[in-house]
Amino acid sequence: MYCPDWLTLGDSFHEQFAAPRGLPFLACHVGVDAAAQLARFLRAQSLRSCLLVSDANCYCAGGEDVTTALCATGARVREHIFGAESFDGSDTLAGDVARSAEGLDAIVAVGAGTVCDLAKSAGDALKLPVALYPTAASMNGYTSSITALKVRGLKRTLPCTPAAGIFANPEHVATAPQRMTAAGVADFLSKCSSTTDWRASHLLLDVPFDPAARQFFEGIQQRLIAEAPRIGRGEPEAIAVVLEALLLSGFSMVVAGSSAPASGGEHLISHYLDMKSALYGTSHDLHGSQVGVATIHCLKLWERILSLEPVDVDVDQLAAAQPADEQVHAWIQDDWGAEVGAEVQRQWDTKKMDAPALRDFLTRLRDRLQQMRRELPEDMLPASLVADVILECGGPVAAEQLQAPVAEYRNALQRARYIRDRFTVLDLAQDIRLA
Repeated sequence: MYCPDWLTLGDSFHEQFAAPRGLPFLACHVGVDAAAQLARFLRAQSLRSCLLVSDANCYCAGGEDVTTALCATGARVREHIFGAESFDGSDTLAGDVARSAEGLDAIVAVGAGTVCDLAKSAGDALKLPVALYPTAASMNGYTSSITALKVRGLKRTLPCTPAAGIFANPEHVATAPQRMTAAGVADFLSKCSSTTDWRASHLLLDVPFDPAARQFFEGIQQRLIAEAPRIGRGEPEAIAVVLEALLLSGFSMVVAGSSAPASGGEHLISHYLDMKSALYGTSHDLHGSQVGVATIHCLKLWERILSLEPVDVDVDQLAAAQPADEQVHAWIQDDWGAEVGAEVQRQWDTKKMDAPALRDFLTRLRDRLQQMRRELPEDMLPASLVADVILECGGPVAAEQLQAPVAEYRNALQRARYIRDRFTVLDLAQDIRLA
């Protein structure tokens, strides 16, 4: 059984790791006995009935073990099992899960990102504790205090109470398709792009930045890169390293109070593709797969930006070259139509700068380029290294390798900036005409 020192059950985890960092978690356990430990955890918390949320595929991967373990402790289990076909999480489905859980003591999710986000959202709505049993090392949301759900067609990250406990069996997780594990590797590595966006927004726009969130990544990034060959072969002990990295990434978001340490421009590109799929039925890929390809793009943008000299930033010329509000509105309507477009427009209106603010921003960029060149590489990895690791783990590294239309991916590079009010490298690159 692989179990890092901090991934231990119950009081030792809470007292030694979670409590000193202000994290609202009671248990986090990675080991082959994860199902039994989850059941014991609920019993220790006097939670005698629960809703088990899963889908047909994930239930086969670990749900039967969890149900058996829960019943062995005398727990009453009600099930809400989605079908085997892929589906997107939404606030409507989260409401369905919440209704299924009424009158019970807890919610247990057996699955990956969508299932766990629905459980967390429902638990938050009902004020019920949630325990998660990941079946794939595919994303970093297990330990986060947010959910990623569609609301009125727009992919949103919404605050929620984090899960009380996370329990994962690497042997179960290793049975997931290799592409899902590679997606998890890509989702974790994306933090070197998103944290760069976050730090840059602090330097350029005075957005609060908490360096404590970075402490969760010390050492684990290097270990994951070193384990890439074994991850690519699907070895359980190496998959456990991916799980550890993803759980730590989620913790960083809780400490930061937002998804900023782990969600920047690369995530907007993925959200754009997901939203187009939901609206128009176009194909899309795993969240982490899309994020990985977009991370490589965003890191290349940062490499180009940091190669600039102050003389390259002509404030007057750049300010005059920005698209008119009418043009942006037309793009948004073209992409999303009236209903979703109205929500996207609200996000953009919150972020966009008027002419004086834009000039101030560009002037600040010019004046702080040298400082950015010193400070931003602390978070970055070379785009080429990230591509090599993802490829070795079995994931896509180019738009042509995604199960999403290449044309939509290319649209996303230009227009994903409009779907969310968070500043990212996509905004900066277009403001200085690099994209």
